[in-house]
Amino acid sequence: FFFDLQGFPFGKWNMADDDDISEGELEEEEKEAEQPGIDYEEVDEATGFKKPEWKIWKAYEEAVLLKPEDEREEEEEWAENYATENNLDRNRITTVIKLGIYAGERDEFNQRTGEGKAIYASGDLYEGQYWEGKKNGQGQYIHKSQGMSEVDKLLSELAKLRPENQPTEDFVKQAAKAIAVGPDIVRAALEYGFYPCYNGAYINNLKHGKGVMKNKDGSVYKGDWKDNKRHGEGIYFYLNGDIYSGQWEDGLKHGSACYTFADNKGSYIGTWDKGVFKEGQWIMSDGNYYEGRFDSKNRPCDPMAVLKFPCCGLVQQGEYKKGKWCPTDQLIRLEDYQRAQEEQAAAEQAMREQLAMQEMQQQSQQQ
Repeated sequence: FFFDLQGFPFGKWNMADDDDISEGELEEEEKEAEQPGIDYEEVDEATGFKKPEWKIWKAYEEAVLLKPEDEREEEEEWAENYATENNLDRNRITTVIKLGIYAGERDEFNQRTGEGKAIYASGDLYEGQYWEGKKNGQGQYIHKSQGMSEVDKLLSELAKLRPENQPTEDFVKQAAKAIAVGPDIVRAALEYGFYPCYNGAYINNLKHGKGVMKNKDGSVYKGDWKDNKRHGEGIYFYLNGDIYSGQWEDGLKHGSACYTFADNKGSYIGTWDKGVFKEGQWIMSDGNYYEGRFDSKNRPCDPMAVLKFPCCGLVQQGEYKKGKWCPTDQLIRLEDYQRAQEEQAAAEQAMREQLAMQEMQQQSQQQ
Protein backbone atom coordinates (compact mmCIF):
# COMPACT_ATOMS: atom_id res chain seq x y z
CA PHE A 1 0.00 0.00 0.00
CA PHE A 2 1.43 3.37 -1.00
CA PHE A 3 -0.10 6.74 -0.20
CA ASP A 4 1.24 9.84 -1.94
CA LEU A 5 1.20 12.88 0.37
CA GLN A 6 2.29 15.40 -2.25
CA GLY A 7 -0.12 18.30 -2.34
CA PHE A 8 -1.43 17.65 1.16
CA PRO A 9 -1.57 21.05 2.96
CA PHE A 10 1.02 20.45 5.70
CA GLY A 11 1.46 23.89 7.19
CA LYS A 12 -0.28 25.50 4.22
CA TRP A 13 -3.11 26.96 6.21
CA ASN A 14 -2.13 28.69 9.38
CA MET A 15 -0.53 25.82 11.27
CA ALA A 16 1.74 28.42 12.86
CA ASP A 17 0.21 30.51 15.57
CA ASP A 18 -0.96 33.86 14.68
CA ASP A 19 0.48 36.29 17.21
CA ASP A 20 -1.19 39.36 15.89
CA ILE A 21 -2.75 40.30 19.19
CA SER A 22 -2.12 44.01 20.04
CA GLU A 23 -3.70 46.81 22.10
CA GLY A 24 -1.57 49.96 22.19
CA GLU A 25 -3.74 51.99 24.48
CA LEU A 26 -2.24 53.80 27.50
CA GLU A 27 -4.31 55.45 30.17
CA GLU A 28 -3.29 58.89 31.44
CA GLU A 29 -4.82 61.49 33.69
CA GLU A 30 -6.95 63.97 31.84
CA LYS A 31 -6.17 67.62 32.33
CA GLU A 32 -9.03 70.00 33.04
CA ALA A 33 -9.03 73.42 31.46
CA GLU A 34 -11.35 76.38 31.94
CA GLN A 35 -12.52 78.75 29.20
CA PRO A 36 -14.91 81.61 30.01
CA GLY A 37 -18.26 81.41 28.25
CA ILE A 38 -18.07 77.70 27.43
CA ASP A 39 -19.64 74.97 29.52
CA TYR A 40 -17.12 72.15 29.25
CA GLU A 41 -19.28 69.94 31.49
CA GLU A 42 -22.34 69.94 29.23
CA VAL A 43 -23.16 66.36 28.20
CA ASP A 44 -24.21 65.25 24.73
CA GLU A 45 -27.34 63.19 25.36
CA ALA A 46 -26.89 60.98 22.29
CA THR A 47 -23.32 59.84 23.11
CA GLY A 48 -22.84 60.49 26.83
CA PHE A 49 -19.58 62.36 26.18
CA LYS A 50 -19.06 65.99 27.18
CA LYS A 51 -20.44 68.01 24.28
CA PRO A 52 -17.40 70.30 23.69
CA GLU A 53 -15.01 67.31 23.80
CA TRP A 54 -17.22 65.29 21.46
CA LYS A 55 -17.34 68.20 19.01
CA ILE A 56 -13.54 68.58 19.13
CA TRP A 57 -13.04 64.86 18.65
CA LYS A 58 -15.36 64.57 15.63
CA ALA A 59 -13.66 67.54 13.97
CA TYR A 60 -10.22 66.06 14.65
CA GLU A 61 -11.29 62.63 13.41
CA GLU A 62 -12.64 64.04 10.17
CA ALA A 63 -9.69 66.36 9.51
CA VAL A 64 -6.88 64.03 10.57
CA LEU A 65 -7.59 60.42 11.54
CA LEU A 66 -9.94 59.45 8.70
CA LYS A 67 -7.85 60.98 5.94
CA PRO A 68 -4.99 59.23 4.10
CA GLU A 69 -1.65 60.09 5.68
CA ASP A 70 -0.47 62.15 2.72
CA GLU A 71 -3.63 64.30 2.90
CA ARG A 72 -3.71 64.86 6.66
CA GLU A 73 -3.27 68.28 8.16
CA GLU A 74 -0.40 68.52 10.64
CA GLU A 75 -1.81 67.80 14.10
CA GLU A 76 -0.46 70.82 15.98
CA GLU A 77 -1.33 73.18 13.18
CA TRP A 78 -4.87 71.83 13.05
CA ALA A 79 -5.27 72.22 16.83
CA GLU A 80 -4.08 75.82 16.75
CA ASN A 81 -6.38 76.75 13.86
CA TYR A 82 -9.38 74.98 15.37
CA ALA A 83 -8.90 76.70 18.74
CA THR A 84 -8.74 80.11 17.07
CA GLU A 85 -11.72 79.55 14.77
CA ASN A 86 -13.96 78.23 17.56
CA ASN A 87 -12.70 80.35 20.48
CA LEU A 88 -11.72 77.24 22.43
CA ASP A 89 -9.02 76.65 25.00
CA ARG A 90 -5.91 75.34 23.23
CA ASN A 91 -4.96 73.06 26.13
CA ARG A 92 -8.40 71.46 26.05
CA ILE A 93 -7.96 70.58 22.38
CA THR A 94 -4.49 69.18 23.04
CA THR A 95 -5.90 67.02 25.84
CA VAL A 96 -8.59 65.58 23.56
CA ILE A 97 -6.32 64.73 20.64
CA LYS A 98 -3.54 63.35 22.86
CA LEU A 99 -5.65 61.36 25.34
CA GLY A 100 -9.03 60.90 23.71
CA ILE A 101 -12.36 61.32 25.51
CA TYR A 102 -14.22 59.43 28.23
CA ALA A 103 -17.78 59.17 29.50
CA GLY A 104 -18.60 57.21 32.62
CA GLU A 105 -18.15 56.73 36.32
CA ARG A 106 -15.17 57.93 38.34
CA ASP A 107 -14.00 57.47 41.93
CA GLU A 108 -13.15 60.14 44.51
CA PHE A 109 -9.69 60.50 42.96
CA ASN A 110 -11.19 61.18 39.50
CA GLN A 111 -10.01 57.79 38.22
CA ARG A 112 -12.14 55.80 35.83
CA THR A 113 -13.98 53.33 38.07
CA GLY A 114 -17.21 51.54 37.19
CA GLU A 115 -19.00 51.51 33.84
CA GLY A 116 -17.63 53.76 31.13
CA LYS A 117 -16.68 54.19 27.51
CA ALA A 118 -13.66 55.81 25.91
CA ILE A 119 -12.34 56.87 22.55
CA TYR A 120 -8.54 56.76 22.59
CA ALA A 121 -6.25 59.12 20.72
CA SER A 122 -5.63 56.40 18.11
CA GLY A 123 -9.36 56.21 17.36
CA ASP A 124 -9.77 52.88 19.16
CA LEU A 125 -12.92 52.40 21.23
CA TYR A 126 -13.57 50.73 24.59
CA GLU A 127 -16.82 50.24 26.43
CA GLY A 128 -17.05 48.31 29.66
CA GLN A 129 -15.81 48.18 33.22
CA TYR A 130 -12.93 50.09 34.85
CA TRP A 131 -11.25 50.02 38.22
CA GLU A 132 -8.83 52.70 39.38
CA GLY A 133 -8.20 53.95 35.85
CA LYS A 134 -7.63 50.55 34.22
CA LYS A 135 -9.81 48.16 32.28
CA ASN A 136 -11.02 45.61 34.83
CA GLY A 137 -14.01 43.33 34.34
CA GLN A 138 -16.03 42.82 31.17
CA GLY A 139 -15.59 45.06 28.16
CA GLN A 140 -15.22 45.38 24.41
CA TYR A 141 -12.21 47.01 22.77
CA ILE A 142 -12.44 47.87 19.04
CA HIS A 143 -9.15 48.43 17.21
CA LYS A 144 -10.40 51.06 14.75
CA SER A 145 -6.83 52.25 14.20
CA GLN A 146 -5.89 48.93 12.57
CA GLY A 147 -8.58 49.32 9.93
CA MET A 148 -10.57 46.53 8.32
CA SER A 149 -8.91 43.43 6.93
CA GLU A 150 -9.44 42.65 3.23
CA VAL A 151 -11.86 39.91 4.27
CA ASP A 152 -13.88 42.28 6.46
CA LYS A 153 -14.03 44.91 3.73
CA LEU A 154 -15.61 42.34 1.42
CA LEU A 155 -17.98 41.13 4.13
CA SER A 156 -19.08 44.66 4.98
CA GLU A 157 -19.95 45.27 1.31
CA LEU A 158 -21.87 42.00 1.10
CA ALA A 159 -23.74 42.89 4.29
CA LYS A 160 -24.92 46.15 2.70
CA LEU A 161 -26.42 44.15 -0.18
CA ARG A 162 -28.10 41.60 2.08
CA PRO A 163 -31.89 41.48 1.68
CA GLU A 164 -33.73 42.51 4.84
CA ASN A 165 -35.62 39.24 5.14
CA GLN A 166 -32.69 36.91 4.39
CA PRO A 167 -32.10 34.41 7.25
CA THR A 168 -28.71 34.82 8.93
CA GLU A 169 -27.48 31.30 8.16
CA ASP A 170 -28.39 31.69 4.49
CA PHE A 171 -26.30 34.86 4.35
CA VAL A 172 -23.44 33.13 6.22
CA LYS A 173 -23.31 30.29 3.68
CA GLN A 174 -23.63 32.63 0.72
CA ALA A 175 -20.94 35.06 1.93
CA ALA A 176 -18.53 32.29 2.99
CA LYS A 177 -18.75 30.71 -0.46
CA ALA A 178 -18.49 34.05 -2.27
CA ILE A 179 -15.17 35.08 -0.68
CA ALA A 180 -13.84 31.59 0.17
CA VAL A 181 -13.68 31.81 3.97
CA GLY A 182 -14.93 29.62 6.79
CA PRO A 183 -18.54 30.21 7.92
CA ASP A 184 -17.39 31.02 11.48
CA ILE A 185 -15.47 34.02 10.08
CA VAL A 186 -18.70 35.41 8.65
CA ARG A 187 -20.65 34.73 11.87
CA ALA A 188 -18.02 36.57 13.94
CA ALA A 189 -18.13 39.60 11.63
CA LEU A 190 -21.91 39.78 11.95
CA GLU A 191 -21.76 39.46 15.74
CA TYR A 192 -18.73 41.62 16.60
CA GLY A 193 -18.43 43.98 13.65
CA PHE A 194 -15.94 44.43 10.83
CA TYR A 195 -12.99 45.80 12.80
CA PRO A 196 -10.47 43.85 14.89
CA CYS A 197 -11.81 43.67 18.43
CA TYR A 198 -11.75 41.90 21.78
CA ASN A 199 -14.88 41.13 23.77
CA GLY A 200 -14.33 39.60 27.18
CA ALA A 201 -12.67 39.84 30.57
CA TYR A 202 -9.84 42.16 31.64
CA ILE A 203 -7.60 42.37 34.68
CA ASN A 204 -5.40 45.48 35.01
CA ASN A 205 -5.67 46.37 31.30
CA LEU A 206 -4.75 42.82 30.21
CA LYS A 207 -7.00 40.25 28.55
CA HIS A 208 -7.47 37.68 31.30
CA GLY A 209 -10.26 35.12 31.61
CA LYS A 210 -12.86 34.25 28.97
CA GLY A 211 -12.89 36.30 25.79
CA VAL A 212 -13.27 36.48 22.02
CA MET A 213 -10.59 38.09 19.84
CA LYS A 214 -11.31 39.04 16.24
CA ASN A 215 -7.81 39.46 14.82
CA LYS A 216 -6.62 42.03 12.30
CA ASP A 217 -6.64 39.45 9.48
CA GLY A 218 -10.24 38.44 10.26
CA SER A 219 -9.46 35.15 12.02
CA VAL A 220 -11.11 34.52 15.40
CA TYR A 221 -10.14 33.03 18.77
CA LYS A 222 -12.69 32.10 21.44
CA GLY A 223 -11.52 30.85 24.80
CA ASP A 224 -9.27 31.43 27.80
CA TRP A 225 -6.72 34.21 28.23
CA LYS A 226 -3.94 34.90 30.70
CA ASP A 227 -1.88 38.10 30.77
CA ASN A 228 -2.90 39.06 27.21
CA LYS A 229 -2.07 35.62 25.75
CA ARG A 230 -4.17 32.65 24.68
CA HIS A 231 -3.85 30.29 27.63
CA GLY A 232 -6.07 27.38 28.65
CA GLU A 233 -8.89 25.97 26.52
CA GLY A 234 -9.78 27.69 23.29
CA ILE A 235 -10.88 27.44 19.65
CA TYR A 236 -9.10 29.22 16.80
CA PHE A 237 -11.04 29.74 13.55
CA TYR A 238 -8.73 30.29 10.59
CA LEU A 239 -9.79 32.25 7.52
CA ASN A 240 -9.86 29.25 5.19
CA GLY A 241 -12.13 27.25 7.50
CA ASP A 242 -9.50 25.26 9.42
CA ILE A 243 -10.26 24.94 13.15
CA TYR A 244 -7.95 24.26 16.09
CA SER A 245 -9.77 23.23 19.26
CA GLY A 246 -7.86 22.42 22.41
CA GLN A 247 -5.24 23.61 24.83
CA TRP A 248 -2.98 26.69 24.72
CA GLU A 249 -0.06 27.92 26.78
CA ASP A 250 1.57 31.37 26.59
CA GLY A 251 -0.09 32.08 23.25
CA LEU A 252 0.92 28.79 21.59
CA LYS A 253 -0.85 25.53 20.87
CA HIS A 254 0.24 23.28 23.71
CA GLY A 255 -1.36 20.11 25.04
CA SER A 256 -4.19 17.92 23.76
CA ALA A 257 -6.19 19.20 20.81
CA CYS A 258 -7.78 18.56 17.44
CA TYR A 259 -6.92 20.45 14.24
CA THR A 260 -9.58 20.01 11.56
CA PHE A 261 -8.79 20.90 7.96
CA ALA A 262 -11.43 22.69 5.91
CA ASP A 263 -13.34 21.00 3.10
CA ASN A 264 -13.22 17.59 4.78
CA LYS A 265 -9.47 17.16 4.18
CA GLY A 266 -8.87 15.31 7.42
CA SER A 267 -7.67 16.24 10.87
CA TYR A 268 -4.89 15.92 13.45
CA ILE A 269 -5.77 14.61 16.90
CA GLY A 270 -3.08 14.39 19.52
CA THR A 271 -0.49 16.40 21.43
CA TRP A 272 1.06 19.79 20.62
CA ASP A 273 4.24 21.16 22.17
CA LYS A 274 4.88 24.92 21.96
CA GLY A 275 2.99 25.27 18.69
CA VAL A 276 4.17 22.04 17.04
CA PHE A 277 2.13 18.87 16.56
CA LYS A 278 4.28 16.15 18.11
CA GLU A 279 2.36 12.89 18.34
CA GLY A 280 -1.07 11.50 17.58
CA GLN A 281 -3.35 10.58 14.70
CA TRP A 282 -3.60 12.01 11.22
CA ILE A 283 -7.11 11.08 10.13
CA MET A 284 -7.44 11.19 6.34
CA SER A 285 -10.55 12.14 4.38
CA ASP A 286 -11.23 8.48 3.49
CA GLY A 287 -11.31 7.47 7.17
CA ASN A 288 -7.92 5.72 7.22
CA TYR A 289 -5.45 7.15 9.70
CA TYR A 290 -1.76 7.32 10.52
CA GLU A 291 -0.72 6.93 14.15
CA GLY A 292 2.73 8.02 15.31
CA ARG A 293 5.07 10.99 15.72
CA PHE A 294 5.41 14.15 13.60
CA ASP A 295 8.27 16.53 12.80
CA SER A 296 8.44 20.32 13.25
CA LYS A 297 6.63 20.83 9.93
CA ASN A 298 3.74 18.57 10.95
CA ARG A 299 4.88 15.72 8.70
CA PRO A 300 4.86 12.02 9.73
CA CYS A 301 8.33 10.99 10.90
CA ASP A 302 7.90 7.84 13.01
CA PRO A 303 9.77 4.68 11.85
CA MET A 304 7.51 2.61 14.12
CA ALA A 305 4.22 4.16 12.98
CA VAL A 306 1.11 2.30 11.91
CA LEU A 307 -1.51 2.93 9.24
CA LYS A 308 -4.99 1.77 10.14
CA PHE A 309 -7.83 0.89 7.76
CA PRO A 310 -11.05 0.84 9.86
CA CYS A 311 -13.27 0.10 6.86
CA CYS A 312 -11.70 -3.33 6.40
CA GLY A 313 -10.38 -3.91 9.92
CA LEU A 314 -6.70 -4.02 8.93
CA VAL A 315 -3.52 -2.34 10.18
CA GLN A 316 0.04 -2.14 8.91
CA GLN A 317 3.31 -1.02 10.46
CA GLY A 318 5.69 1.20 8.49
CA GLU A 319 6.83 4.79 7.97
CA TYR A 320 6.47 7.68 5.58
CA LYS A 321 9.47 8.41 3.37
CA LYS A 322 9.45 11.38 1.04
CA GLY A 323 5.69 11.62 1.32
CA LYS A 324 4.97 7.94 0.67
CA TRP A 325 3.89 5.16 2.98
CA CYS A 326 6.53 2.42 3.11
CA PRO A 327 5.34 -0.75 4.90
CA THR A 328 7.75 -2.64 7.14
CA ASP A 329 5.32 -5.46 7.94
CA GLN A 330 2.37 -7.35 6.50
CA LEU A 331 -1.24 -6.28 6.84
CA ILE A 332 -2.81 -7.82 9.93
CA ARG A 333 -6.25 -7.74 11.45
CA LEU A 334 -6.90 -4.73 13.65
CA GLU A 335 -8.16 -6.90 16.52
CA ASP A 336 -4.93 -8.97 16.44
CA TYR A 337 -2.86 -5.77 16.50
CA GLN A 338 -4.84 -4.37 19.42
CA ARG A 339 -4.48 -7.64 21.34
CA ALA A 340 -0.72 -7.60 20.76
CA GLN A 341 -0.56 -3.98 21.94
CA GLU A 342 -2.48 -4.82 25.11
CA GLU A 343 -0.23 -7.81 25.83
CA GLN A 344 2.88 -5.66 25.30
CA ALA A 345 1.52 -2.95 27.61
CA ALA A 346 0.72 -5.55 30.29
CA ALA A 347 4.23 -7.04 30.00
CA GLU A 348 5.82 -3.59 30.32
CA GLN A 349 3.69 -2.83 33.38
CA ALA A 350 4.66 -6.15 34.97
CA MET A 351 8.34 -5.36 34.32
CA ARG A 352 7.99 -1.93 35.96
CA GLU A 353 6.33 -3.47 39.00
CA GLN A 354 9.06 -6.12 39.25
CA LEU A 355 11.80 -3.49 39.09
CA ALA A 356 10.02 -1.43 41.75
CA MET A 357 9.77 -4.47 44.01
CA GLN A 358 13.48 -5.26 43.56
CA GLU A 359 14.39 -1.67 44.42
CA MET A 360 12.29 -1.83 47.60
CA GLN A 361 13.96 -5.11 48.62
CA GLN A 362 17.42 -3.61 48.07
CA GLN A 363 16.54 -0.56 50.18
CA SER A 364 15.19 -2.85 52.91
CA GLN A 365 18.39 -4.94 52.95
CA GLN A 366 20.56 -1.79 53.15
CA GLN A 367 18.63 -0.63 56.21
